[in-house]
Amino acid sequence: MERKELGREIHNISNSMKRKIDAKVAEYGLTSVQSRVLHFIMIKTQIEKVPAYQKDIEEVFSIRRSSVTSVLQLLEKNGYIKRESPSSDARLKQLTLTKKGDEITEVVHQIIMKEEENLMKSVTEEEKELLFSVLEKLSKAISES
Repeated sequence: MERKELGREIHNISNSMKRKIDAKVAEYGLTSVQSRVLHFIMIKTQIEKVPAYQKDIEEVFSIRRSSVTSVLQLLEKNGYIKRESPSSDARLKQLTLTKKGDEITEVVHQIIMKEEENLMKSVTEEEKELLFSVLEKLSKAISES
């Protein structure tokens, strides 16, 4: 019997899903990172109803400040976002979606949701609950080690 490796399985699933989403968002002229950043800003500002900052993206995606700055500059240049310093702290860059950003982010959100739905079609509700429970435990174990 073949020995299964957790890391390899997670990596393969993640890469396969990323490739599918990347191909679809590329049709709209976005890169993978751009689409994920736009989706993150939408989740923070419209669903969680909290401000999104450049430092959040650096932390959540584990991306260097210079790389995040480049992505955000391009998104701003293309009219998807606005970067503003809040009056409370000029060092922070608060991110908001423009109307154009809202429109493309809705497309990106639908692409992501459809791919997740397709991925989870073959899994029962009980299996989903168990899967997410195990993933949460693994995530916690990684962060504590």
